[in-house]
Amino acid sequence: MKELRGHIRSVLIGFIVLFLILGAYIGYSVTTNGTRWFVSSYNPVLKQQKENVKAGSILDRNYVVLAESDDDGDRIYNKDATVRKAMSHTVGDPYGIASAGIESFHAKYLLGFSGNIFERIYQSITMDKRIGDNVVCTVDSKLASYIYNKMGDRSGAVVVMNYKTGEILASVSTPGFDPKTIKEPSEDDAGSQLVNRATMGRYTPGSVFKLVTAAAVLEYKPELASKTYTCTGEVDYGEDGRVTCSGGAVHGELDLNGAVTKSCNCVFAQIAQDLGRNNLKKMAEKLGYNEDFLFDDLMIYQSSYDVSDARDIDYAWSSVGQYKDTASPMHVCMITSAIANDGVMMEPKLIKSVMNYRNFEYIKMTSNTYRRCMSQQTAEQLQEMMVNVVKNGTGKSAAVKGVTVAGKTGTAEVSDNKETKPHAWFTGFIQDEEYPYAIVVMIENAGGGGSQAAPIAASVLKKTMELIK
Repeated sequence: MKELRGHIRSVLIGFIVLFLILGAYIGYSVTTNGTRWFVSSYNPVLKQQKENVKAGSILDRNYVVLAESDDDGDRIYNKDATVRKAMSHTVGDPYGIASAGIESFHAKYLLGFSGNIFERIYQSITMDKRIGDNVVCTVDSKLASYIYNKMGDRSGAVVVMNYKTGEILASVSTPGFDPKTIKEPSEDDAGSQLVNRATMGRYTPGSVFKLVTAAAVLEYKPELASKTYTCTGEVDYGEDGRVTCSGGAVHGELDLNGAVTKSCNCVFAQIAQDLGRNNLKKMAEKLGYNEDFLFDDLMIYQSSYDVSDARDIDYAWSSVGQYKDTASPMHVCMITSAIANDGVMMEPKLIKSVMNYRNFEYIKMTSNTYRRCMSQQTAEQLQEMMVNVVKNGTGKSAAVKGVTVAGKTGTAEVSDNKETKPHAWFTGFIQDEEYPYAIVVMIENAGGGGSQAAPIAASVLKKTMELIK
C-alpha cells in the first residue's frame, strides 16, 4: 500500500510540474506574442469588434486627420494621395494587412478596448455603435510627404527621431500603398509595398556598423583608438580571400578616427582583430543587436550579429557591417540617437496622446530611457568622429548650413560578384540643443551612401528644422 501511495504521489507531482511548465509557457507566449496575435488580420475578435464600434480617428502631431470613420463606421483617409502613401505604414489599413500600423497595433484604443469602463458601459446602453478613442501620433505628415516625394520611385526607408525624447517625427517606407484603394487581404498579399522597411527590413548595414565597432574599441580597449594602422588597400587572409577598401582605395596610415572618417575597411579589419570577437559582440548586443524589440508603441524586427561560426575573414567583414550582419533602419536610428544623447538610448515613441470622443486626453506621451549603451565619454568621442565624417570625410553631402551635422555613410554590398548595386546608407544627427534630430536614410540598391543617401539626409534634416518647433 505504501508503495502504491508513493507511485500516486510521484505521478501527482509529475502532473503538477507539467501543469506549472505549461502555465509558464502560456504566460511567456502571451507576454512575447500577445500583441502580435491581437493585431493579426485573422483575429476574429478584432473583426467582430470593428462591426460594433465606430473606430476613433488617427491624427498627426499637428492634429491633421489621417484616418476617421463616417456615420456608417467605414474608414475615410486623408484626401491627399501623397499623405496617404507617405503615412501608409504608420497609419495602416482598414483590413489589418499592414498589421504594424496604428489601425491594427493600437486597435485597443481605436476600438474602445481601453479607457474608462463606465464610459464604455454608458455608450453600449445609449448608442447604436460605441465610439472608439482618437490616437494622436508623433509623426508630422508634412515632413513624411516631403520625404516620400524625395525618395521618388526608389525603394527604402527614412526615419527621423528626436534623440532626446525618442519621438518618431517621420517613418517613411517606400514604396507605400494607398489605404483608400487597398483590397481585403488574400493569400497573395505578400507584396513589397506592404512591408514596412523602416521597422521590418533586415538589411546589410555596411559601414554604418563601424560605429558599433568603434564604440566597442572605446569602451573595452581604448588604447587601440590612438594606435596607427596601415591600409595598403587589402588585408590578405590566404585561401579565404581578402578584405578590401571600396573602389580599391589605399588610405595609408590611420588611427580609429581616421578610419571612421575615411570609412577604411582594411584598418577596421585590423582593429577588429586586436579588439576581439567577444568585445564586439558584447557592444553590438548592448546596442540592441540579437534582441526582439516590442515597445508599447511599435514592434521592430530583430537585427542580427552572429560570428559564432565565422572564419577570421568573416569576422573582419562583420566588423564593417558585412558577412551576416543585418539591421533595420529604425534600429540604426536608435543607435545613432543613443550616440547623440551621450550614450543613452531612448524608447522610440509613436503615440503622442490618446483622447476619448469628448476630446479628453487620458494618455499623454512620456519619454522613457531604454538603457545606457555606453559611457558619456565614449559617446562624445564618437560624436567628434561623426562630425569629422561630414566635415572632412565620406559624408560631406549631408552638411546643412547653420548647424553642425554628424554622421556616418554606408555602402552595403549585397552580392558576392557585385553585379547588384549596394544599399546606400546614411545615419547622423544635428548637434544642436534646439534641433535634437537624428536621421537614417537607406535606399535599396542605389550605390554609394555618400553620394545617394547623404544628400537626401541633408534636405530632410533642413525640412525637419523648418517644420518641427
